[in-house]
Amino acid sequence: MAGAWTSVAGATSFTTATAQAKVNATQAQVTQIEQTIAQEQQQSSVLGQQYDVATAKLQSIRAALAATDAQIARTRKTIAKDKKILAKAAVQDYVLGAQGTQITSLFATSANTEVVTQEYAQTAIGNLAQAQHALESAENELATTERQQQSEAAAAAQQVSKVQTLQRQNTAATKQAEATLTSVKGTLAAEVAQVAQAKAAKEAAAAAAAKAQAEREAAAQAAARAAAVVNELGGTTAAATASANQAASSAGAPTVGFSGGATGTGNAAVAAAESQLGVPYVWGGESPGAGFDCSGLTQWSWAQAGVSIPRTSEQQYATVPHVSLSALQPGDLLFYYNLDGTGTVDHVVMYVGSGPYGSQTIIQAPYTGTTVSYDALYTQGLIAAGRP
Repeated sequence: MAGAWTSVAGATSFTTATAQAKVNATQAQVTQIEQTIAQEQQQSSVLGQQYDVATAKLQSIRAALAATDAQIARTRKTIAKDKKILAKAAVQDYVLGAQGTQITSLFATSANTEVVTQEYAQTAIGNLAQAQHALESAENELATTERQQQSEAAAAAQQVSKVQTLQRQNTAATKQAEATLTSVKGTLAAEVAQVAQAKAAKEAAAAAAAKAQAEREAAAQAAARAAAVVNELGGTTAAATASANQAASSAGAPTVGFSGGATGTGNAAVAAAESQLGVPYVWGGESPGAGFDCSGLTQWSWAQAGVSIPRTSEQQYATVPHVSLSALQPGDLLFYYNLDGTGTVDHVVMYVGSGPYGSQTIIQAPYTGTTVSYDALYTQGLIAAGRP
């Protein structure tokens, strides 16, 4: 399908294969950015938990420090009060409790003599000093505890500040990545539209040149599919797109459209199908992560949304309520007839609603050798849409 073409503007020529390679590279870039954002969001969660732990620790230390400060204040009040009480008690203890010879010696001697001074110091002042020393020791221990708690509080506050800084940096990085993702997705849309326009022009030319009706219909339908993508993504809708639409219409291709609405179960089914992107096609497969065929994927995806549907595409076509092709919603099933020449409904895909091909995006398990993947909605063999 690769080939050269010239834009209607007449300025740039390129090959479809080259343009598709650009799309693939940009899609890979989108995937990488999305992974980066997911990692940053996970890191934000971890930092949030670290911040909660650090804040709780800081609050605990500050509470303990406040209790220590209060205890120190109480101890100091006790020391001041007890100094007076102990001074009085020591004198009373000396006078009332001293031996007779001590009292006699005290009052028989001049109050200014060295002997009396030493004896009073040993008895009254000694008792006071001992009690005061005990209280001061308690105050010193509390002061040591206070200094330790102040150091711990400073370290905890520093940790909280560090985590806050990391959170701000991570948030800024996430916003930057999201802005880059938006820009790259815009580039991707333009590149997809460019590829689709090339295909539309090529298929339109093939439809016009084909002699056999079947070939003409197939080419025209492919042209219509590509033209729809161009229109959706804002590509150049000049002669190539117009001729593609005209060729598709003349070949009787069905018209499809997005209703703009969505249901919770439909979105859930799409999300389930998208979780299996890259899983290999396996005939008869219905195992997530291992392999799916077309109807196995749609049945499993809708089951994840809480809706049970039959196993095969033919059974799903017969059972699922049909809806208009011009009013599709995410999760709707598109049924195809006689693609393999058996004269039956032999293929089913899921309408995505918004993806790499805009509102013309589907997801499917195509055939052996492929994987679950996005594709542009195609109309060859399309006979109906269903909404479980």
